[in-house]
Amino acid sequence: MVICALLIALVGGDAAAGVHRGAGTSHSTGVSPGTGGCPGAGVQAEPPPPAVTRFLATYVRPDGRVYRPDQGGDTVSEGQAYGLLLAEVAGRDALFGQIWRWTREHLQLGDGLFAFHADAAGHVLSAEPASDADLLIAWALLRYQGPGAGGLHQDGQKVAHAILAHEVTAGPAGVPILTAGPWATVRPATVDPSYWSLPAMTALACLTGDRRWERMANGAVALTAQLTGNGALLPPDWAELTAAGQARPVPAPDGSEPQVQYGLDAQRTVVWFAASCLPRARTLAARWWQLLRWPARAQALALGLDGTILTPTTSVLPLVAAAAAAQAAGAASGRLLSQATALQLRSPRYYGGAWIALGSTLAGSDLLAGC
Repeated sequence: MVICALLIALVGGDAAAGVHRGAGTSHSTGVSPGTGGCPGAGVQAEPPPPAVTRFLATYVRPDGRVYRPDQGGDTVSEGQAYGLLLAEVAGRDALFGQIWRWTREHLQLGDGLFAFHADAAGHVLSAEPASDADLLIAWALLRYQGPGAGGLHQDGQKVAHAILAHEVTAGPAGVPILTAGPWATVRPATVDPSYWSLPAMTALACLTGDRRWERMANGAVALTAQLTGNGALLPPDWAELTAAGQARPVPAPDGSEPQVQYGLDAQRTVVWFAASCLPRARTLAARWWQLLRWPARAQALALGLDGTILTPTTSVLPLVAAAAAAQAAGAASGRLLSQATALQLRSPRYYGGAWIALGSTLAGSDLLAGC
């Protein structure tokens, strides 16, 4: 089965009441906002895989903070987004409400976006937003269908509007392109292709009634095809969008990666593209399987874009990404997910826990299908 849309389970529950009701505006272009009939939105009764329950039990504190015990107990906005998505998949409305409250109270900025980094006490260490977290939080809020859904949808509309206002630049032919954050919109604009969650973008087009999200998803696929030679190369962790609208791979802007690579960022690109309802995106994911099907590459922490092994250390996310590519190509993926699960159980880490939860749900159930 080819994977379709990611993370769409909307669940009912018992305790979303009391969650903040924000003020937001739908920027409609003729499509009525709402969850009915939207890809990436729907109620599922199927129980989630055990990895989802393990992530929520291990990495979500009682107050709703998603923490990284292997990184000093800190919190990033990306983790809060993962927590919201997985709480929905698990049917945990009360937990969803707790995670959203903590996120809103500690990380949300005046413009509607979210500070990227906080310490264990909830004090912001970096107020710079990261657009991947902002995108997933907007999606989670807008597809929620439990008690108090109307207010949460308003909150989601506010976040979605803020993303379009502050984190988007114009690509070829004026197509909106999601950059890495507000700081990254100045040309050459900085992009992280793994921030391009295509299922979230296509869902938001329907949930907000704003077709710019659909154009953004198609633009992301076109730029990724350009960056990878239409799938002949792996996607990079980072790229720049030049004034001429051309995308080119670059090392990490903070200097953490001295060379262009397919690493722990780019591996998420494979999962998002394999999970997309857009045929061209799934085709790219299937082509990446030709580079990832060798066992040493499938598990390596970092590769060159041509598949050369740069860092051979085994890690969970590379295996999840390889499994997604395999499934997009119609190949067996179960062994790779089993390897990823075993590795996470032997050496638990926040990031691996999040992505084995997402990957296991995608590959093993209909909870997240929505095309």
